[in-house]
Amino acid sequence: MAGTVGLGNVVVKEIRVKTALSRSGLPEYDYALNPYLGCQHGCIYCYAMDFTRSEPGRRWGGEIVYVKANLIYALTKDIRKLKPGIVGVSTITDPYQPVESRYKLTRRAIELLCNAGYHVSVQTKSALIIRDLDIISKCGKSVDVGLTITTMRNTYRAVEPMAAHPTARASALRRIASLGIKTWIFLGPVIPGVNDKVEDYEPVIRLAKETNSQVIIDRFRPRPVVIKFMSRKLNPIYPATRDWWSETLNSIMRLCREYGVNCITAEDEWEINRKREK
Repeated sequence: MAGTVGLGNVVVKEIRVKTALSRSGLPEYDYALNPYLGCQHGCIYCYAMDFTRSEPGRRWGGEIVYVKANLIYALTKDIRKLKPGIVGVSTITDPYQPVESRYKLTRRAIELLCNAGYHVSVQTKSALIIRDLDIISKCGKSVDVGLTITTMRNTYRAVEPMAAHPTARASALRRIASLGIKTWIFLGPVIPGVNDKVEDYEPVIRLAKETNSQVIIDRFRPRPVVIKFMSRKLNPIYPATRDWWSETLNSIMRLCREYGVNCITAEDEWEINRKREK
């Protein structure tokens, strides 16, 4: 452990790592890069809490974040020995959570990766990404940016208590897309009784049309730790049944066709990428 600092009400611990890039379990990425462990956004549905060890996993909810203080040094070593590929930034944390404003690890990592011939795929819920448009725009076609937007309504606070307001995310997406950078929206997870109404996702589809963004749709995938955590924050929790998802997905896809937006489910995306790997 390198040290402990304070950032508002969040405990930030600096740690050291041996490597920065790990092999990704997601078929769309070759590698994953996670500058932080834990996430200040504290989204109550996040599967990452099932895969995050130590305190950030046990104290999920924005209480504590581990910072990989030597990440850039480790990444420099990884780049020298690994074959360039697609890097997901990030897969179990938000790369632009508030702590990034101090440490700038994501910014420096993106610059390093693009300069070394890697393709960088960024996913975030934060408008802080606008700060880095100077380096992201230099990546050209070697970068794509996704904004997660579960709903455009203020009800998002119930499940994403510390994340940026959806309108801020939408503004960031517009700004990024205006520079010719490939953009996409992650509409997920769609949770029964939370964000599964037309008024939740219709504005998201309209935003995708406006910015020429693809939409990746994903259903709620309950995991043991997530359900336990959600039960303390959200009551009731409605079951994500097959019939519910079929009806909801059909409604979303109908809107996608009406607006002429390229929408795809997460399962279909995974299958496409698996076939490409073969």
